[in-house]
Amino acid sequence: MATWSREAVLSLYRALLRQGRELRYTDRDFYFASIRREFRKNQKLEDLQAREKQLEKGLAFLHSKLGGLI
Repeated sequence: MATWSREAVLSLYRALLRQGRELRYTDRDFYFASIRREFRKNQKLEDLQAREKQLEKGLAFLHSKLGGLI
């Protein structure tokens, strides 16, 4: 597994927030709060594998458009 750079993590965070602007069937405030909460919670992870797993989970969430309920 490749190590995620700070820029890549921030890019994923911004992309998830951008995706939230297009929400139609769910509460935007709840979506934004959930994204922020997850990133803050995982910011303190020390285990590299756990951190990689969470970032891959965020990437899969972004690509599957689950946040947009499309």
